[in-house]
Amino acid sequence: MKMMEEMALDLDFKRPKLFVYDKLCVIENVSSIVMIGENSLTVEADREYVTVKGRDFIIKEIFGGRLLVEGRIQGIEFLRSQNKDKDRGIQD
Repeated sequence: MKMMEEMALDLDFKRPKLFVYDKLCVIENVSSIVMIGENSLTVEADREYVTVKGRDFIIKEIFGGRLLVEGRIQGIEFLRSQNKDKDRGIQD
């Protein structure tokens, strides 16, 4: 990846950014929490959804589009919506 492409990704404030440490996950650019389950947490960031799978989750911080989750993290899944406006019923 070229340096300019990498910088563009770093400066994209709509896409989710994740930092995962031992038992800690920081998700940035979160617009909403979609689902909280016993073994997963799904959030939305622009047209992307991020699901963190695991157990014993504790949401430690929610502030300014940043979510800090503590627990046993077993996996992370990404899903991108094909057309966000279409999902809302808005037509061109």
